Amino acid sequence: MTSADTLRAFRRDGRIVVVGASLAGLRAAETLRDEGFTGSLTMIGDERGEPYDRPPLSKQVLSGWVPAGNTTLPRRRDVDAEWLLGVPASGLDLSANHVSLADGREIPFDRVLISTGVRARPWFVESEAALDGVFVLRTREHAEGLRQALAAGPSRVLVIGAGFTGSEIASICRERDIPVTVAELAPSPSSERSAP
Repeated sequence: MTSADTLRAFRRDGRIVVVGASLAGLRAAETLRDEGFTGSLTMIGDERGEPYDRPPLSKQVLSGWVPAGNTTLPRRRDVDAEWLLGVPASGLDLSANHVSLADGREIPFDRVLISTGVRARPWFVESEAALDGVFVLRTREHAEGLRQALAAGPSRVLVIGAGFTGSEIASICRERDIPVTVAELAPSPSSERSAP
């Protein structure tokens, strides 16, 4: 077998683990299959459900136009993967080529793709973040909880962050005649800013 044959076989075969089972992970898996990868494919995601579209959570779900469960991403093709959902990856061992899961399992790989995206920044005082009426919007469950809280008609809402999500939440509040204040570190809404 020539080195070119070995390279072609490597591109087609083996074990690929994708850490992050959301939009980027799903599209990567579809592209791998489209490009001829025939080996083992494992998708790891800390959320229980299959990949879903996050942008509708801050407008369509909060307004009640779309139920949170109806935001599943369409599949462009079958990816023929093992889905390990509801358990986060907790470590990566490059010398032993395995991904550690929070439940103690170790998932072997020949190649790994990390597509975990971003996380919402939680309130920095944990006891205050746990107070009734304090929300973060990142997941379907977060959106459903916030939708229910807004439907109950709070007397006022404070939104911290005037990016896309914060602005959408403020818009929903105004549509419901709920007084809302938006606090933003940047000089204007949706401004690009560097992390502190």
